[in-house]
Amino acid sequence: MQRLLQLVFVGILIYLGFSFWQKEQPTLTLPVLSSGLCSTPLGWKLGYLDPAFNLSEAEATAAIEQAAQMWNQAFGRTLLQQDAQGFSIDFRYDERQQQLLKQHLLKRNLDRYDQAISPGIEQLPQKFAELQQQIDSFNQQNARLQQDVAAYRADGPNASSEREQLMRRQQQLQQEAAWLDQQKQQLMRDQDYLNETIKQRNELLTTAKTPTQQAPFEVGLMNIKAGQRTMTIFAFASNQDLVATLAHEFGHAFGVGHTDTDDSIMYHSLTSQQTTLTPTDIAALQAQCHF
Repeated sequence: MQRLLQLVFVGILIYLGFSFWQKEQPTLTLPVLSSGLCSTPLGWKLGYLDPAFNLSEAEATAAIEQAAQMWNQAFGRTLLQQDAQGFSIDFRYDERQQQLLKQHLLKRNLDRYDQAISPGIEQLPQKFAELQQQIDSFNQQNARLQQDVAAYRADGPNASSEREQLMRRQQQLQQEAAWLDQQKQQLMRDQDYLNETIKQRNELLTTAKTPTQQAPFEVGLMNIKAGQRTMTIFAFASNQDLVATLAHEFGHAFGVGHTDTDDSIMYHSLTSQQTTLTPTDIAALQAQCHF
């Protein structure tokens, strides 16, 4: 267990050097297209659908339509539409790309676990130490109260006043004891959560295929040659990733290049933040189409 826990810190250092889930190399250059392309809808059609994806035609078409609607809704006009004469979108399963994608998914998930675990490992010992100091101080106050209670004389000259003071101190210590118990229970829950997270992280690492050193790969490609377009999907890990990849390649179909923000659909790498078009994406197409 200690060995696996050490992997948490080693993993953080290793994975910080990686750029996850690359779609295409950021050096990609696209042809400059005329604004006339954006004046009429760009048609697309579902082409070859590799059975290895275990994806029905309806599911593939729905994902493509969802990606197309990102652009259509962002500009309030039909930029992309299904058309039997449109360019082909082919799903060609690539085993190597799919395996590389799975490994990068594993790296991203491990990184998420490490980000959740690291603060707890750093902060919990300090919090327990601070709580222990508070408990020690409470015990000292309680011991002094017990001494004062033992020394109390009911027939003393200030017996009534002393009794009230002792009772107030006792009530304050009772409240403090309840608060300290709450703090202890919360820290115990935090410790249980941390231990469970470490366990899940280590199980993920031991049951999954060990990540290899990063290798270049692409999960989607838009090919433009002599004015003819063809989109190819090689790999995807989820429907969300598939839609993001399709939307990314649609951007390339209009001649939009890569952006620098990691939540942008047109960012050169596939990230979990890519759920819709960002102002950066919209501005890129506006510049390309001269809207």
